[in-house]
Amino acid sequence: MTDQMAASIVADPDVQAAIVKEGSLRVVLQPVENRMTGEVLPRGEAEAFVARVRALLTKRARGQFTWVVNRETFYRLRATELEGQLGPSPDAVDPRYCLWAQFYSLTREDAGRRSSSYLCTFELTDLERRSTLWTDKYEVKKVAVKGFLDR
Repeated sequence: MTDQMAASIVADPDVQAAIVKEGSLRVVLQPVENRMTGEVLPRGEAEAFVARVRALLTKRARGQFTWVVNRETFYRLRATELEGQLGPSPDAVDPRYCLWAQFYSLTREDAGRRSSSYLCTFELTDLERRSTLWTDKYEVKKVAVKGFLDR
């Protein structure tokens, strides 16, 4: 999923036009927002999805994105009392874009089977204009036969 999302961002003509116009895009990352029903998405996993997209973009689109640490992560790092400076306060850093994702699920169950559909949407939002520069989705469906599950 993250490979597909990173490739989609890099190939998007609107994203490439913004890079040509502005240079490296200043992007803050937000953890995935869990909107699934019944499934728990631990914080580490929520952060891992966008972190992997960031790592892939850093490798595939070198110099096209500048990653800004989000406010929550900044203060969590500061609380660990790391030696040295963490850089300017988050209030002093002005990202132009935000990369975020939402995960949804829909489960249907009857006497013989259970199916779950998952939708993962990713979005690169222009914070200044309050508009979406890029969005894409990843969908997957899983079906299980109930007799197999009950053994």
